[in-house]
Amino acid sequence: MIPAVDVQRWQAAAVPWWVTKVGLVVGWMVALYVSLSANVAPCTAAQPCLPDPLFSLAVVPLLATPLLLLFGRVFTGCAMGVLFGVLDIALDGSAVANVAFGLHAGACALVAAWTLRSRADQHEAAGTALVSLPDLPPQRGVLRVVAVLLVVFGFLTFVQYSLTNDEIERHEANASRVQAEVVEVKNTFEVWVELPDRQRASFEPLAPETYQVGDDVPVLADGSWVRMENEPEDVTWWLTLGGAAVFVAIMLAARERRRRALWTVPVTAVRMQAHPLGPRRILLRYRKNDIATISTLADLGLEEPLYHDTEQFGAVWRGEEDPPLQHDPVEVLVAGEWHHGGQVAVLVEGEVVATSTLNRVRPRHTVHSAHLPGVPVTAGAPVELPHAIWPGDRRRVEGVLLLLGAAGALIALKYYPELIVLGLIGVQCVLSAVTRFQPMLRLDHNSVVLYTGVFTYRVPWAQLHGVRRSGPQLMLAFGPHGDVLTTPHLPDKEAGEKLMWARSRSLIAEHRGDRVTRKLNISVLAGALYAGLVLFI
Repeated sequence: MIPAVDVQRWQAAAVPWWVTKVGLVVGWMVALYVSLSANVAPCTAAQPCLPDPLFSLAVVPLLATPLLLLFGRVFTGCAMGVLFGVLDIALDGSAVANVAFGLHAGACALVAAWTLRSRADQHEAAGTALVSLPDLPPQRGVLRVVAVLLVVFGFLTFVQYSLTNDEIERHEANASRVQAEVVEVKNTFEVWVELPDRQRASFEPLAPETYQVGDDVPVLADGSWVRMENEPEDVTWWLTLGGAAVFVAIMLAARERRRRALWTVPVTAVRMQAHPLGPRRILLRYRKNDIATISTLADLGLEEPLYHDTEQFGAVWRGEEDPPLQHDPVEVLVAGEWHHGGQVAVLVEGEVVATSTLNRVRPRHTVHSAHLPGVPVTAGAPVELPHAIWPGDRRRVEGVLLLLGAAGALIALKYYPELIVLGLIGVQCVLSAVTRFQPMLRLDHNSVVLYTGVFTYRVPWAQLHGVRRSGPQLMLAFGPHGDVLTTPHLPDKEAGEKLMWARSRSLIAEHRGDRVTRKLNISVLAGALYAGLVLFI
């Protein structure tokens, strides 16, 4: 007999999501900004800015911290934040940077301790029932192959760094120290110099604004090989790349080890109701309480279809028929690490059908009665076609702010090219900004066009089953499989009625249309162009 779960205690024990995804990430950004602003020591021939191999490896936990926290790897992200704080204090001579990242490391340590306590409380609230998983653990799959390939790639990057660094040392040993004259400062970041033998070379120094035409610059020259003496060539980015590959491989191996460890000892088990949210995502409920979601690699087929065919679904969606009686949800046994982020196995009739991770429940994961959200919308006043429904002023302001954020990330990358994470943030800002300057819906005589973040759907009116309203949002069901798309907040309160009027008009005129088509949104092209700028800079 599986004992009852203390649901309220289990949910209250969790660390709030905003503590990690907002608090620690914003703290990391502040610490990074403070440390970069304080690092203003000039590079001179007497005190050159030498490459630091150890610090280049420390960049891996620096960049991993916000990414892990944003993707829900709380404990590992906190551990990386603490690790980098310790490394910064040991390797960085800037007292300001030491204080900034030391404080952030302290905050990460507190959240890590809170997370450990939270996991213990969630385990206790989940009950004391223990089961031993049947059979043997599944065979090591593709994650192991990926981990091995990443380790090989990391090893090759370390070898490449060693070879490149040895070549630089040979050139430096044979080079002569000469004075070169600055002859041009191009594009505000590229400095061209001319050597006494009329040979020209270009550099991208850390502070190009400090160089003027006519200045003398000490350089090391070995034939066509020319480098600045105060800023030797830095190829330690090979170490950063290799360290990142090895780190990801370790994470994958650790996850695989945790998954296989479920078979070594008895683990906590809780009987749950399984509500499929999609082909490979399941919501776990306990006595009408949403507990967690899990993702699987395949559709487990836990739910029988409610509708006989698409026509019945469309009639129910439009409110023309009563919804069918919903089947009793399938019960599954979920055994393993019973906390957010824990590895679990899903058992049906005593057989393990999937292993996954317990994730938090999001508002978009809400399961509605008979899969019918909101209320049906009927045809309203006529509208002149073609007709576009544009975002409101609020979303346009958001778009402007996102574009400013993307521009700021691009400017910051110009001065700090090693912060690749800023480029990723900028790409996301561009993708989100473009959608805020596009129509949200476009109606014409033959179809409705739906603009989403990544894809643009063209749905012939005959393929649109209907529209349901849920607050300020509309849910459109379309296609032979009854796919559903939810619009953002629509400023036009009669958008649903206009959609249904256009659909009715088209069906009367027998515009049967074609099939549903999907293509990439122009935001993807804009994101790719921005990524190209990031690489160019």
